[in-house]
Amino acid sequence: MPRKHLIASGINKKQQSQAKIWNKLAKEIKAAAKVGGTNPEANPRLKAAIDKALQNNLSRDSIDRNINGATKDKDNQTDYLFEIYGPKGLAIIVMGLTDNQNRLLSSLKGYLSKLKADIATPNSVKMNFKYCGEIIIPLNKLEDQEKKEEANNYELIILEKCMELGIDDIDIIINDDCLQVLTTPKDFYVVRDKLNESNLTLVNSEVRYIPNDYINLDNENYEKLTRFLDSCEEDDDIQWVVTNFGEVI
Repeated sequence: MPRKHLIASGINKKQQSQAKIWNKLAKEIKAAAKVGGTNPEANPRLKAAIDKALQNNLSRDSIDRNINGATKDKDNQTDYLFEIYGPKGLAIIVMGLTDNQNRLLSSLKGYLSKLKADIATPNSVKMNFKYCGEIIIPLNKLEDQEKKEEANNYELIILEKCMELGIDDIDIIINDDCLQVLTTPKDFYVVRDKLNESNLTLVNSEVRYIPNDYINLDNENYEKLTRFLDSCEEDDDIQWVVTNFGEVI
């Protein structure tokens, strides 16, 4: 079940304050540089962190300060990935980055109790997601036939560019407001750079977990999920959350 309104929907990608976003991005940059080194070309995690930071308008000076300050930082930030089962088949992945595991776990359990959700065993939830590169290309607000023609034209351009690169492992999903291009993680940057050269507008691009399918929630459970996501976004120990939520029914 594709997301019909991928750009407009805010449930998997809530709008946070710019300062909160920047703080989490800076934290990830510093952790990535500390673990894998300060050269982004030799450190995929750092490369991805820098790329996401630039997309969110974090200044290059701030990025460089966090990279250079990583070796001097005495805090031991550790990654924690939690797989969660929620109501009505809701699947959730939460990534934490913290120097205090007990604080993170205590907070997360509190958020989950209100959602009526539980932490699952490793790999039992991730199997519902695909880890891949995602590139979002918006469609203009046109009449249905014109939008269909525009989407088909974009699809041809994307396929041609991927053929030039010798890449055939790619999925293109046409939604109501955008094209969703999915690549393998290793092909992501080369495909994205090629599409940028084609002057296509890319509103978002990153390597992340994408649901294999989506589930719908009633208003009551949707509100619980929204409150859960709000809590996670405000928590400095939680970096990101993905779910398989589709629409409200």
